[in-house]
Amino acid sequence: MAELIEYVRTLTEEIGPRPATTASEHRAAEWLERTFAARGLDTEVQTFDAIRTYSWAYVIYNLLTLASAFFSGWKPYLAWPAFAVSAIVAFFFWTDLDTRWGLTRLMPKGPSQNVIARHVPRARRGEKLRRIVIVAHYDSARSSLAFSPNLVGNFATTMGLMKLATFLTPAFVLAMALPWTQRHEPWLWYVTMAVSAYLVVPVLINVHREFFMPFVEGANDNASGVAAMLGVMERIVPEPDAMSLSTSELASVRRGPEAAYDLDVVPEGAELRYTPAGPPSEDVALPDDFTWAGPATPASRDQGVLEFDTVEFAAVGEHPAAVKGPSAATDSWAEDVGDATADVSRVAPDVLPPDIAGPGPDEMEVSRRPRKMGGLFGGLGRKRPREDAAPRDWLGVGEDFDARKAGRDIGSWDNFGEDDPDDDGFGWKGGWAGDDPIGDPDFAASEAARIRRRVTESVDRELTEKEVWFVATGAEEVGTLGMQAFLKDYGDELREALIINIDGCGAGTLYWASAEGMARRYRANARLVGLARRVSRETETLIKPRLYKGLSTDATPALARGYKALSIMAFDSKGMPVNWHWKTDTADKLDPSLIEKTAEFVTAMVREA
Repeated sequence: MAELIEYVRTLTEEIGPRPATTASEHRAAEWLERTFAARGLDTEVQTFDAIRTYSWAYVIYNLLTLASAFFSGWKPYLAWPAFAVSAIVAFFFWTDLDTRWGLTRLMPKGPSQNVIARHVPRARRGEKLRRIVIVAHYDSARSSLAFSPNLVGNFATTMGLMKLATFLTPAFVLAMALPWTQRHEPWLWYVTMAVSAYLVVPVLINVHREFFMPFVEGANDNASGVAAMLGVMERIVPEPDAMSLSTSELASVRRGPEAAYDLDVVPEGAELRYTPAGPPSEDVALPDDFTWAGPATPASRDQGVLEFDTVEFAAVGEHPAAVKGPSAATDSWAEDVGDATADVSRVAPDVLPPDIAGPGPDEMEVSRRPRKMGGLFGGLGRKRPREDAAPRDWLGVGEDFDARKAGRDIGSWDNFGEDDPDDDGFGWKGGWAGDDPIGDPDFAASEAARIRRRVTESVDRELTEKEVWFVATGAEEVGTLGMQAFLKDYGDELREALIINIDGCGAGTLYWASAEGMARRYRANARLVGLARRVSRETETLIKPRLYKGLSTDATPALARGYKALSIMAFDSKGMPVNWHWKTDTADKLDPSLIEKTAEFVTAMVREA
């Protein structure tokens, strides 16, 4: 198992910053698709259109609110239109923050994608697997002055002031429009302007962000979450059998006799006969230990066979291993049969040793016995004797054995062998379960124990009833658009699923978000919270709940739409992700052991779910 920090380095150093809808985000998606497929998972790339940035939408919100406050007191007849505009802006501002529809949906778009991989164990008929979804976004953000080290600790305060100014402005404009408040003018207008004035700050920050700030590598946010998700995959999904994987991406090439001559692999004097591929043979397959008795067949039914039709040995030349005459074995055979002049050519390669071929027809003792008399009144005579293959000897029963009577005594297949004094504790095995070919009387018991041990050791019973989805979302940093597209297409299948989001888990202290959301706070699903508490207690892993007051995560749209979701995140002492959306968010600033700890904790949650 590779160290998870190597996944982080691949995303941040080899691929680099991964802004939404860019070529680098697409390269990251291709790498994730290959990584999932290499583990043998059923992988799918879900494409959707996403905005390139959210900054301009919020600039428009803020400017419209400022304009409404200004024009509401400029002319009395503009108060009501100003109220309507500011109220509509406040409504769509709230729905945008709540991961619903807003102005962000009208911004210029580009292609983005989610990478979805499914681990689906084989279920019994009628069995419903519990579905668990592990989510982590792989795109990275553009930096901003709001995330500078001096200001990021107050991010919740600055965001709260922006929301307060946007929602209070229409209320003050409405008060200005009412007839009985006219005596308070222009003081009410001054208050309205003062309330909305704070919105100048986010306007300047967002404009500066788009023109002057770079994209970050996003090591903690969120290459660390992707690495932790891949760590969960490695711990849950067994490695595929190397024999079942293709070792080459090149298609097989069919070659005819001309290619054999061109490659100079045809002996001099030989003639080739090319047999095109035909329908598969209907011959009955022989057991593995009798493959010597069957003719050689092509390795693939899609390939023809090149055969040496005739060879002129004089032209080919004498090979050191060529047979020049009767061998010692055939000489001794001739002496044994008493014919020194026997035709060796008719025997040499085609006669099997006696211990394999068995006795000859003249050496076999054919046992014959008359059948019972049949016919009316005992029959008019005895039927011709027939050759007996001695099945009683194979089954170990005597001549007085009555199969019908034995069947009536047993009554059901469920009772077969339950009174067997030689039962080894495994019950009826069905078919042949006696001695092995070398005569070991304990062979059946040991073989059954070996099979049962191998099955139980190779099956993780805590995962056999769980279907796990691994979802790497794109365009999260521009408004959780990847997660919204995922829920739109697969929401009906995930109504009862447990969704675990991993975000920014590479530095700080690990928590689960007890509540999150920008417009309103959504509490984490109670079942997942109880599961996290139980896993933390049983594994002695110190992980606590904490309210998250930052931007929306991929769990926010799921909680807002009634799904069962919870976020696993790491925070600093102020409750914010470490190096959040800043140029210092690089791989060398991460704690690899914290990523491993996150992967182990989420894996334990999957097992206990």
